[in-house]
Amino acid sequence: MQQARETETTPLAGFDISPAWRFEQNVHWPWLTRLRREDPVHFCPESAYGSYWSVTRYDDIVAVESDYRRFSSEGNVIIGDVPPEFDRTRAFATSDPPVHTCERKAVNPAVSPRRLAALENSVRAGIAGVLDGLPRGETFNWVDRVSIELTTQMVARLFDFPYEERRLLPHWCEVLVTTPENAMTADRRAEIEAYRDRILGLWRLRANQPGDDVISALARCPETASMVEDPWHMLGTVTLVAGANEAARGALTGGVVAFHEFPEEWRKLRADPGLVPNAVSEIVRWQSPILHMRRTTTEDVELGGRRIAKGSRVVMWFCSGNRDEEYFEDGNALRIDRPNARRHLGYGFGIHRCLGSHVADMQLRILWEEILKRFRRIELMDEPKRLASNFSANYEEVLVRIPV
Repeated sequence: MQQARETETTPLAGFDISPAWRFEQNVHWPWLTRLRREDPVHFCPESAYGSYWSVTRYDDIVAVESDYRRFSSEGNVIIGDVPPEFDRTRAFATSDPPVHTCERKAVNPAVSPRRLAALENSVRAGIAGVLDGLPRGETFNWVDRVSIELTTQMVARLFDFPYEERRLLPHWCEVLVTTPENAMTADRRAEIEAYRDRILGLWRLRANQPGDDVISALARCPETASMVEDPWHMLGTVTLVAGANEAARGALTGGVVAFHEFPEEWRKLRADPGLVPNAVSEIVRWQSPILHMRRTTTEDVELGGRRIAKGSRVVMWFCSGNRDEEYFEDGNALRIDRPNARRHLGYGFGIHRCLGSHVADMQLRILWEEILKRFRRIELMDEPKRLASNFSANYEEVLVRIPV
């Protein structure tokens, strides 16, 4: 209630959406709603990250994503600037064509529909094994027992990463891309350097013994093989692909939270399992695993009637576009039969649409197919604990119980 009052009484000139605690406490929604209504292209002059523009409506986000020449990804795609000592951790997500096109093409075979089709039986067996191992009638953390386990298994498959070390790679990715409001710490620097050394060792190994994994695909592609000579660039590309899969973690948990808040949708899904594919899209829309992406203007631009100067930080709030009332009727609600659910911005739009979108959708589809075979319901036992991040809509703890 206090947040709602504050949202309505705070002058628009003082609006700053970016503090991570807003997202951790899940109180950012009314702020975004007001911006969509009153100032959809909004300038914030001061924040922990400096000045920035917020783009909150669906159509404006699509316009920015469709114009890479004026809204550039070059250098950085998160609201906070990369510390100078790590500004070389570049990847195709932080590049524009032609570099973006070349590197994305190199990775594509490792996450293609053909590769995923070959992995589907293994993925289904892994998901079934995790679900069958869950306790009945006892409270446990869904994030740790299911979401983290499934995404780390998937990363291990995509990278042919040692299974016993499967939780390291997603952890390192999160350390690199999370945008804390404090400066780079010595511990964070040490972890990133350990990450770099580990990936560099795997690259050298795969260059001589290539497989079907992501690192092998990059190592054997003529246009990207020289990336090994720039380990930070290599690290950025690996992080992008691994992080794209990690985005699924928020949705793997978010579905449980969503069905708790909208139990009638769970009953609808149980009555018609054929709705699972559309329900997956709707869960991604509702959850918005990636909360924002940033672009930098290469020239003076007009957007939504506002004049944005060259060199400005422009933040597209995907989570806001996915709740835009003009595009998604009753957008705050989960509707698993929503006719335009697949038009969500949960994976971005255009040339920078998330490379791991098919991977995430496959995991989510199989998860809910297998849940429907096993459980009548999943009970939420406490308020979810969310990650303190304005970039990743992940959870730290979601306590649930599966009735006996």
